[in-house]
This record gives sequence, C-alpha cells and structure tokens, in this order.
Amino acid sequence: MSSENSRVLVTGVNGYIGAQVANAFLEAGYSVIGTSRKAAKAQKLKDFFRKYGEDKFEVAEVADLEDEGAFDELVKRVDVIAHVASPTFQQSDDPLRDIVGKAVNGTLSVLRSATAHGKNVKHIVVTSSVASIINSPNPPEYSHTEKDWNETAFPTVQRSIENGQPLPHMLYYAASKVEAERALWKYYAEVKPHYKLTTILPSFVLGPILPPPGSSSELNDTTALMAIDFYTGKNQDPTFSFGSNNFVSVLDVAKAHLKAAEGGDKTDGQRYILSARGFSFQEMVDIFRKAYPDRKDIIAEGQPGLYPPSSKTIDGSKAARDLDIVYAGFESTLLETIDSVKNAVQ
Repeated sequence: MSSENSRVLVTGVNGYIGAQVANAFLEAGYSVIGTSRKAAKAQKLKDFFRKYGEDKFEVAEVADLEDEGAFDELVKRVDVIAHVASPTFQQSDDPLRDIVGKAVNGTLSVLRSATAHGKNVKHIVVTSSVASIINSPNPPEYSHTEKDWNETAFPTVQRSIENGQPLPHMLYYAASKVEAERALWKYYAEVKPHYKLTTILPSFVLGPILPPPGSSSELNDTTALMAIDFYTGKNQDPTFSFGSNNFVSVLDVAKAHLKAAEGGDKTDGQRYILSARGFSFQEMVDIFRKAYPDRKDIIAEGQPGLYPPSSKTIDGSKAARDLDIVYAGFESTLLETIDSVKNAVQ
C-alpha cells in the first residue's frame, strides 16, 4: 500500500491520541480525514496540520458514533481506518449505556460501515487499552500479555449497578474497553469482512500534546494532564497510584497504529500491547524537581528515590518485535509532555 495515494480515516482526531495518530500518518505521506463531534473543535488542529499541504487533512463532523450510517460515506473515501474515538471518564446516571454501550456500538458502527461501504478499506486499526487485559486478581509479578483478558471489570460494573453502588470511573472505562474489543473480534470472526483488523492496547499514555495548547483552558482531561498537575503543583501526592502504573509515549502509540496498518497479513488479527515499563509518581516528581530546579517550591517532594514496584507487570515486547517500536524513555517522555504545554501552564 503506497502512502502517497492512500487516505486514512482517524476517528476522534482532536483527542490526545487521535491527533498524534493523524500526525504519524501525515508524516508518512498519507492524506487524513479526521472525525470530531464538532468540527469547530478541530479547527486549531486543522491549522496545525496545514504544514503538510492544504489538501492533506480535512475534518468531518460525526456528532454521535452510535448513529446508524454515521461512517457510511466516509469509509467510501479511505484505504485505512484508525478508530481511536471512544467514551472516556464521565459522570453518568447510566454508565452501561453512556460508557460501555457507546464504546461497543461506536466500534461496531465503524466496522459495519467499512464492511458494507468501504470497498477500498484494506486495514482497520482500533485503539483499545491494557485495561482490557489486566485482571485484578493476578499478582503483581504475573506478566500480562496479549493472550490475557480482563474478566472482572464488566461483571463488577454489572453488580455495582444492580446493587446501586457507585464505582471509580476507571472501572467503567475498563469495562468499556474490554467489551468493545470482545465485540469487534466476535464480529470479525463471524462476518469475515474483506479488510484486515488489528487492536492497539496502550498502557498509561504520556508525551506531547498536539497542537501545543496556548492556554490552560485548552487542556483536556487526559492521562498527560496527570503529569502536568504534578509540574504545576496542583497534585501534591506522589504516593498516588493509577491503574497498572506502566507507561508508554503517545508517539510510540501513534507509530504503532501506522505500522499495524502497514503490516498486512503479519498484523492481521493481532492485539498489540504498547507499554515501555513500570513507573511511579514519586519517580515523576523526582525527574521534574531535577529538570526544573526553579520549581522545587511548587513540585511535590514526597520521598525522593523511594519507588514502589508497579502494581501490574505488562509485556510490551510483541509490539517492539512486530511493529519496530523502540520505546521512549520515561524521563524524555515526561519532559516532552511539559515542553508541549509550557505556554499554557504556570
């Protein structure tokens, strides 16, 4: 597949990962159509991508991923689809409908449109998450691989709703990711569509934001914001633990989508974990305090050098082998994150 004459559909293009995925394809010579719930919200990104050429990037408004036929016309125009859009953390009276249901239905909507109308679509890459493979009962030393599935998130969510007990939003998010991925592989096995299919499962994503925000009001609620909050001093608790406490650079995640789409038969039907290594927020503030000595009164000190082990072990070696990923280091990824927002935060 030649990138020069190929076009890619990137859903959720104005999101943290979506913007970098689009950038990776544009850098490789592809043209990109990016979807956004509101086209106006992607205008700054459109301006940023103008450097690739006036006709290389366009925005299509898709207000609701679940709308029947929402992607029917778009898939007719593309050779590759990177489905990145998905519900994230949000308050909801019905999380099964608004988070889990939207993730499942939105993913199937893309696949069904591509099957029925995307005759030129050769490969679909879907952004999942390590949340779909991590099982809570597994001990920290257990090494999670692409063979694993999260068997606890969805039943836990179901029980909590039946009992009227609220749960941390991360559990709803995990349930949405595992159920959406199960649904897409079930669809792929039963329908046997003409295109190839791959899923990308990132761990805790850090790294630069595109386009670089000009003010704090442009910062969305992403995993990168958690690092930014330590830099600004908003978060003063480096003992905080989140999910698996394994990280990956958003640049590596973006590259993985590109390489998977170009992988042909090798990447067809494959899941790829994207995870560099474990980390702790204490290590994060230690790096920040060393890199920005003038902010030592702002950035939490905690207990320097005292790094608890990661709560889960995740094996990202398959992506390194198959997708030619050389994982970025923790310190460089953190500093790239802050460098991208320096004009937006104090």
